[in-house]
Amino acid sequence: MTTETTNTTETTKLESMEVEVPGTLVVQCEASCSADPSAIPTAVGDAFAKVQEYMTHHAIAATGRPRLTYTEWGPTLVRFIAAVPIAEIPVGVLDAPAVAIRATPGTRALRFIHRGPYSDLRATYGRIEAWLRERGGIKTAADWARYAPMWEEYVNDPATTPESELLTRIYLTLR
Repeated sequence: MTTETTNTTETTKLESMEVEVPGTLVVQCEASCSADPSAIPTAVGDAFAKVQEYMTHHAIAATGRPRLTYTEWGPTLVRFIAAVPIAEIPVGVLDAPAVAIRATPGTRALRFIHRGPYSDLRATYGRIEAWLRERGGIKTAADWARYAPMWEEYVNDPATTPESELLTRIYLTLR
């Protein structure tokens, strides 16, 4: 069950909501790449391709939307987990070298909505930072750590959805 409180602020043009996110099983691939914005989409695509290949090979069906969890974001390196929710661990299926099945814990989170191309996500994160600063949620860049892990959930398929209509949910963990 999701508990929702909606806020929309005119100053930052953000849709925000506090939600309860249930725990789930996921097929995941941990990866890293350069923090160069041009390197991230390729690395993310490669990680999701490994997840999809594993799921296809083992006939595992997705039960939710793909998500990308950021585990580290530094000046030179980004670490992340590409994951797809599943219902259960299939009998006899083992982890592969780059892909594993793991349980994610339930949590309370702030959820923000990004509409449009993935290349514009950085601007949305800038608006989220302004939103958090307005409310005293962060004072310095180091304060972002209190919202970890952060993740993005991709609502529609970029292969079949025009970029202008892409919808991404951004989650910041609340403790």
